[in-house]
Amino acid sequence: MPDPTPRPHVMALLFDMDFNGPKDSLVFRHLDGRLFTEEEQAIASGATIEELQAAGAHVHNLDAEAEAGEAIVELAELLFKYVIPNYKVLIPFMTHEDMLEFGRLESIIVAGADAED
Repeated sequence: MPDPTPRPHVMALLFDMDFNGPKDSLVFRHLDGRLFTEEEQAIASGATIEELQAAGAHVHNLDAEAEAGEAIVELAELLFKYVIPNYKVLIPFMTHEDMLEFGRLESIIVAGADAED
């Protein structure tokens, strides 16, 4: 398990790292544009997620992204449970364009429900 305490030499390098540099380069750069040396490159590549986050880097967390996607679906299902039986309460909050779209979708749903009977 990596040491949770940020290493000072790694943090010093990360604070001087251009995180917004060219995305097509595999070599990191200093804030002044200089390329990292091979040693600096190795240090930056060995930085822990905690060190990168402490330096302000946006680190992609695939587990968190997947969890957020699942939460969106669960939230929609939860809201639908209350919205569908009470949809008329929402109409006063809709824009004119949304009301037109609501009417269009509602007519499609009603026509589909009639066709099933």
